[in-house]
This record gives sequence, C-alpha cells and structure tokens, in this order.
Amino acid sequence: MAKTEKPRFDNLISVTSDAFNASAETQENYDPNTPKMVNHRQSVYRVPLSMVRPDRFQARLILPLALRKDFYSGIATWNEVVRNWFELARNDRLIAQEITELTVLGDSLHDTGQIKPVTGQVVSENGHDVFRMLTGERRFWATAIKAVLEDQVTEPYVLALIDNQPSIEKQIAENMAYKALTPVGKARAAARLVLESHQIQPGETESETAFFRRVTDVRLDDGTKDLLQKTLQLERTYFGRLMKFFELDEKDLEIADKSEMPERVLREIMQYDRALWSDAVAFYAAHEGRTYQDVHAFLERQSGHEVGRKARIPLDPTTKSARSLRRLLNGIEDLPADDKPGSIADALLGDVDREEARQLVARMETLTAALKQRLESLK
Repeated sequence: MAKTEKPRFDNLISVTSDAFNASAETQENYDPNTPKMVNHRQSVYRVPLSMVRPDRFQARLILPLALRKDFYSGIATWNEVVRNWFELARNDRLIAQEITELTVLGDSLHDTGQIKPVTGQVVSENGHDVFRMLTGERRFWATAIKAVLEDQVTEPYVLALIDNQPSIEKQIAENMAYKALTPVGKARAAARLVLESHQIQPGETESETAFFRRVTDVRLDDGTKDLLQKTLQLERTYFGRLMKFFELDEKDLEIADKSEMPERVLREIMQYDRALWSDAVAFYAAHEGRTYQDVHAFLERQSGHEVGRKARIPLDPTTKSARSLRRLLNGIEDLPADDKPGSIADALLGDVDREEARQLVARMETLTAALKQRLESLK
C-alpha cells in the first residue's frame, strides 16, 4: 500500500478574494487612506486541519486540560480529540457549554462562510509543513466539531492568512475583541507578555501552567511595564495581584476560567485556607448563577465560622465614610507607586466584576458633581 504523503503548504489551493484582487494599484498610486488589505496583496489559503497547530500558551485555553497533552504531542488527531471531548461533555456542564457554543459557531461558518481567516506562520516540524496558528483557534475547533458531527469524509480546512510578523499583542487583541478575558485569562495574557518580552520560551514538555508560573522569576523593567499598560491596561500593582492566581492548582485555574469566575470571588476564595480552595472553586462552578455571597457563606461554613452574624452598625456612618475618603485623598502623594491615581484605581476595581466597577465609577462621578456644587457655594 502506497504511503500517504503529508500535505505541503506550497501545494495548497490559494483562494484570493475580490478585495485582494483590487490591490493592483502601483506604488506611485498608493493611497495611505485605503485599507491595507486592498493595497498589499495577500493570499488566503485552504489549510487542512491536520496541518494546523493552535498555540498552546495563549490566554484563552479552549481545549480541556485532559485532552491537551495528547493533542499537542501528536498522539491524538483532531478528530480523535473531538470525539473524546464529546465524552467529557456528558458529565461536565462547563465543557458541554463550550461544545454547544463551538457547534453554533461551526453551523454559522458553514452557513455564511468563514469571513475572517485565521492567522499564523508556516514552519517545518519533523520534515513536514505545519501551520502554526496565532489567532482563530475557536474557528479551528468549530470546524473540527462540525466535521465530526456530520461524519464528513473529506478533511475539512480553515481559511488562513500568513502573518510574517506574529506577536502576542496581536493574539491578545484578537482574544479581547471576541470577548473580554476572564481574570484567569487576563493573568495568562499578562504572564505570556512578560515572558515573551524577556525571551523566555516554554520547554518542549512543559505544561501551560508551569510555563506561566515562571513569570514569578522575572523582574519587571520599564519596557515591560509599558507593554503591560499598552496591551492590557495593567499597572504594576494590579499585575502582581493577577499573578497570585497561579498559586491555584492547574485544574482549579481551568474551572475558574471556564466558569468565568469574577476576580472578587477568586480573591475571596484565596483569603481562606488553601485546603478549601478546590472545594470552593467547584462549588461556584457547579451551578450557574452562584454569587460572591454564596461562595463567602460556603467558605464560612467550611471554616466552621458562624454565618449570618450581624455586623456592628457604626454611629454616623456618613461622617465616618467621609473621613476615611478624605484621609485617602490627602494621603495620595505619600504612596510609593509611580502612578499614584492609577494604583488606587487598580486597588478599587481589581477585585470587582465589570458591573460593580461601573457602579463604583458612577457613584464617584455623582459624588464629584455634588462636591463641585458645594464648592461653588463656598465661594
């Protein structure tokens, strides 16, 4: 029986859209206001799924932890992985939810076409061409799931663009454009940025979490601080708090990420004894809709503390709060941080979800307006 030849990239079918064909303008007629895609000819390729290697170390880990080693080591093919993924989904609510979302995306790609190509580079691995993907992993797995569900005979493909200047910043921007990163995802993105900026690469057999944890050995220089601020809008103090999440076990990190656990809940869990962390993470993820208050009550019960005790109500809470705020504002200049207002903003918003953050900002704006009004009367 003849040996099946591995596909080579130069044999792939190039699919060029009308937008790319419109790039026949000469350099003399180049209009800087015209979209780059029109002025710089690029080819879109049909890349079989067997040639694609998604990035193992990106911020949003789509493939479940239990399947990653076999897939990325080449032990299991993409279709074998998908079938095992279906089995895991039978007993895991979060995995089943991910499969459902990717199935919907696969149907959409089939019905409307893959409008946005994935991006990456062609590299050689063991003498074979491989498309190392930078962005578009959800489209890859959605296509794979669609193919397995429909028992497709011919190997499916993704449309891909060659990116000769790949960067982690591009990957993070793509991830954030699709959906806001979870706190765990944000921690991974920040760690990857720092490690890449210091030319620290993962070992061949190193797990994703082990690689990210190596960030604790890196000292942030000014260039790295600027990169974190530019790419993720992170101040140094907030970065340090995000890195604390890597103290969680690898499985707990995965569950916290998949369940989109808010920072406030994660930080609450990590304030308790380490022996309670896994149970608390599982408790939050077990049912959709559980809140910070639910997790706090669970941890108190597990710790053997009394739950539901009424807090002592301070006398004249308005005056007490106002004095605390005044002390904070008067003491800003004494803070050691380079960006003093930024460090306070990080501390205020670092452990709350987006909705609570909006409410805090709205209250600050309301208070500022009231202060300005009273300032006018003082004049």
